[in-house]
Amino acid sequence: MVFIATWKLQMMQSEKVSTYHVTMDDDKLGVKPEFLVSMYATIDSKARQIAPENAKNELAISQDGRIKTKFYIVVSSRMAPHLINAIQQQINAQQGQGLRSYLSKLQEQVMSQMFGPQEQGSINIQFDTKSFFPRA
Repeated sequence: MVFIATWKLQMMQSEKVSTYHVTMDDDKLGVKPEFLVSMYATIDSKARQIAPENAKNELAISQDGRIKTKFYIVVSSRMAPHLINAIQQQINAQQGQGLRSYLSKLQEQVMSQMFGPQEQGSINIQFDTKSFFPRA
């Protein structure tokens, strides 16, 4: 399973809206690509149903042209909670453990984009033991 995610900031309707990019690829799942297309279409439909009007068009799910088990998701920060909810509904509807695991990973990737570090980089933290453990 390969997960690739990037983050960028853009201006939408004069407010800052984050856009998350998640790629899901799992050719070992053993599920026909047609079923995955149907599953993603259901998730897309449910997310749009529960989203507010101003966020309904901020979700794009597409299938790779060559690798039929690879899907790309682009979602705004306004739409992401509704996408996560729709994925959870799909998880609850699934009987097979493999698909439940796949969908849980998808949900985890979207959530990590929402709540994880927003920029790539490093933070240096120095711990001064002298201030915590003064010598007698």
